[in-house]
Amino acid sequence: MLAAVVALTVAAGEADARKRRATPHAKKHKATRHRRPNMPDGWAWPPTREMRAAGKACTDELDRRHVAWKPAKAERKITTPITVPAMEFGGVKLVPTFRKPPFVMDCQLARALVIHGEALYARGVRELHFSRIYGYTQVRTRGRTLSALSRHALGLAVDIRAVVDDAGHKGVVLDDYLAGDPLLAAVETYLNDSGGFRMVLTPRNDPKSHYDHFHVEARADYRVSPPSGKPRS
Repeated sequence: MLAAVVALTVAAGEADARKRRATPHAKKHKATRHRRPNMPDGWAWPPTREMRAAGKACTDELDRRHVAWKPAKAERKITTPITVPAMEFGGVKLVPTFRKPPFVMDCQLARALVIHGEALYARGVRELHFSRIYGYTQVRTRGRTLSALSRHALGLAVDIRAVVDDAGHKGVVLDDYLAGDPLLAAVETYLNDSGGFRMVLTPRNDPKSHYDHFHVEARADYRVSPPSGKPRS
């Protein structure tokens, strides 16, 4: 009987010791866990050699596609700041709703707009009316402002307020989206299905913060120079 009691006491002591050893380790693991930053793959600041190479490859592609662009002054976190004076991408005009030019953007956004502007043009789209491209802002979603930088701050996003087609029909997101405007629905479907955009926020998936516009973010991968054709993830 005494031997059994001693054995139980020793076992309980060993269990307590294991628990004490495991607890600090678990706390340490939890404390050192990091969340992935809200930045494109390969992004750093100041821009790395790979980021500069990706920017050069992007502007070279704009040249091959006969897009007239100009270097723009540095804007905080934009890697390759440019302007496209004509604001025409793949045949589709980008028309400001109230802001005045020049409209600075990262080359990666211009490239995506050219490639997918061609596809939208083939679907009858002639104008995209926008309210913002560059703005040093934080992410705004589901009625909350987060601590992460928005893609607008990187020059990679555009806010589309309205779409005009080749028949002159104008679909305004604020007024016509919830009424089922077919032009807005077609553009939203294409942007989501094309694979060329990292994120598309609309009244459908974010009615609190994007009830009146489509927030469209170009994909950007700064680990390697992007090839011509479809943008990398």
